[in-house]
Amino acid sequence: MFSLPTNWELASLLAKLLLYMGAASIAGGILATWRYSSSNRSVLSFNFSYILIGSVVGFQGVLLGFLVQIGLINDSSISGMFDWGMSSIMFDTVLGDVTVMRLLAFVLAAASSLYLITRAQSAGLNLASMGAQHALFFLLLALFLIAYSHRMVGHVSILSVIAQTSVVLHFFAFTAWIGCLVPFLQLSQATDIETLRCALKRFGDNAVVILLVLFAAGVGMLLELLHSPMELVTTNYGAALIIKFVLVLAILCVAALNKLYLVPALGNENSVAKLQRSIRYEICLAFFILLITSYLSTIIGPAVH
Repeated sequence: MFSLPTNWELASLLAKLLLYMGAASIAGGILATWRYSSSNRSVLSFNFSYILIGSVVGFQGVLLGFLVQIGLINDSSISGMFDWGMSSIMFDTVLGDVTVMRLLAFVLAAASSLYLITRAQSAGLNLASMGAQHALFFLLLALFLIAYSHRMVGHVSILSVIAQTSVVLHFFAFTAWIGCLVPFLQLSQATDIETLRCALKRFGDNAVVILLVLFAAGVGMLLELLHSPMELVTTNYGAALIIKFVLVLAILCVAALNKLYLVPALGNENSVAKLQRSIRYEICLAFFILLITSYLSTIIGPAVH
């Protein structure tokens, strides 16, 4: 049913995966710092380092994606990716605009996170200070630019404003959700049990809103991307969507286990170890969801588009 992707398609998939991972680190790092982290210096330093690493990864993904498109147009070997004449032409297209927007966003996120890391590792960091507030604002701006850029390219770019808005909201919700997993794993290793329980309980309560946005935005996209429900079983795109749905259901089950059982049961090192193992399962599932999402957005598309 699924054909083997070409080398160019695999490179494009890798580029999109790196982009998603970078964006998730920014979204999760911001949210974890704002809502769920203690004032512990090591925790804050980890969150900002997480954003910095993700920004570098995302930057590389955007750059790779642009070069792959040049290589595809030239239809040649790897050297065709570095055709600077074609690069200048591509920079005058929508793809060029999106590439520049995303590159600038990741540079902005990296610079802001570097500032916050420096402050957190020196005399300390007050998140209410003017400098920290400005840095966090620039991180949010970077995330917004990356999310907004998704309405300008791909399958959604030719759809209605509702569908384009849906993809932006979906992007925000999903990256915030899965992006928090790594900071939570670090928090479980660097703080006391009561602080951890309070943070995870707060996230569990907030996750209801995140999931509602995720679900509503996803439905809004699918109503326009799929011509009929039968495409779920008659097209490669539909089959890949079903796989993604199964993975999302699996990660929801793990998240529910955490919220309803593991978090309330926190009381000793053994219970923390169980929670850490569960979070690692979530991270693995999140990676495969990002992988299938990258596959959907780069290698195959809806039948009517």
